[in-house]
Amino acid sequence: MIRLRVKSIILVGVGLLFFLPFFSCSKSQEEQSLSGQSLVNLEADFLSPIAKDSILIDTHGNLYYNSIPKLDGEQYLNNQLFLMGRSGLNLAIIDTAGGFNRHITGRGNGPGEIPVGNNASVWQSTDGGIYVLTGGNAYMLFVYDKHANFLYSLRLFQALPDYYRFPLTSFHFTEKNEEGKFHLTLTVGSTIHSPFTKSYFENTDVLARFEINEFQQKIVSAETFMPYKDLPEIKESLKEGKTYWFNPNPLFQTIGNKTYFMLSFSDCIYVLNEDFEIEEMIKPKVLSEVNKIKNGSNFLLKTPYEYYDMTYYQYKNFLSNLYINNLQVLGDLVIVQFSKPLKEKDFLPKFPTRNQVNQWQIDGFSQKRDQYWLIYNLKNGKEELIKLPPEYVTGIFLDKKRMVVEKRFDDIEGFYLMKYTLPNPIGQ
Repeated sequence: MIRLRVKSIILVGVGLLFFLPFFSCSKSQEEQSLSGQSLVNLEADFLSPIAKDSILIDTHGNLYYNSIPKLDGEQYLNNQLFLMGRSGLNLAIIDTAGGFNRHITGRGNGPGEIPVGNNASVWQSTDGGIYVLTGGNAYMLFVYDKHANFLYSLRLFQALPDYYRFPLTSFHFTEKNEEGKFHLTLTVGSTIHSPFTKSYFENTDVLARFEINEFQQKIVSAETFMPYKDLPEIKESLKEGKTYWFNPNPLFQTIGNKTYFMLSFSDCIYVLNEDFEIEEMIKPKVLSEVNKIKNGSNFLLKTPYEYYDMTYYQYKNFLSNLYINNLQVLGDLVIVQFSKPLKEKDFLPKFPTRNQVNQWQIDGFSQKRDQYWLIYNLKNGKEELIKLPPEYVTGIFLDKKRMVVEKRFDDIEGFYLMKYTLPNPIGQ
């Protein structure tokens, strides 16, 4: 029997918070703009300069549970985390100290089991209901009660057969009303056009919204919104005939009647209304400076036949351009986690061989990039930066002083959840 090993480790250190420049004396305009911002540097000693708690999720060499689908502040504050095994879609709940709570589901063809896919996202409603959203062409919704008893599933892809769901990307559930109806909004892509061709971005919408009746366990309606071709970055790319992305990876978060939206290579934060129409475009100075140096690749007339050629094309774009990998709205702050571009000379000589790509030995190339949190104040336009240490992955703010970041080590089978407490709140 495969077992999950979860160790609870508390690492605490207290000290001063340093505001340090992080570039050399010879600075480009982009670097001068970045270093001119208020910066919190977390690259100091592992236990200082700020207090932190961490838990080690030790997968101990198996893939039964080896990742968190998406860090969620509300879930964390409710003392629970959803844990997933990507190879088998096994889902479980643990507490924030690493203690195992309960198993939810896994791969299979029985009631409540997930038959296809290799990634899933999880949301929990205020009444405790657990909603599991899969990705790919046959994306589905699986619903369980608060005790993880299976209730029903819906084949979302049948309502919008020309679209697929990007794995592990943004989604938003509304709470059920008195009639049992709720809305699910998610980012989608076209199943008709290749994502590396002009026709994809000329004919594809970005967002899909489903109205679902839980009492009747059915999809009431489904529609798509926001054509790619209406976004300024895509218009520019179509005009230039070049792409600047690994994939567009649209990110959004809905707060009240507003949705904050970005593309993975975007230097613009879009504020959308309830109909997903653009009401405002915010251009942070930091992202604009970083994005001045872009390295595009020509649109393809058709998808390459060789898998390696396609992967090379994707990762060259990914490494040599701005990459947004997380978007969070916290009160009057928009928090954007991004990676700086690498210069081609820094990765092309060491780019994975065909054999390495076939074995997916490419993670280290993305982990070695400089990563930052940009904190943008919606009230006064002030921008702050936090630079993340190497090997840190996605993170979130629990409030304006506490944050949780996922960190992986080369010599540990598992990952840490690092919880930091800043001495001063962000966004002041």
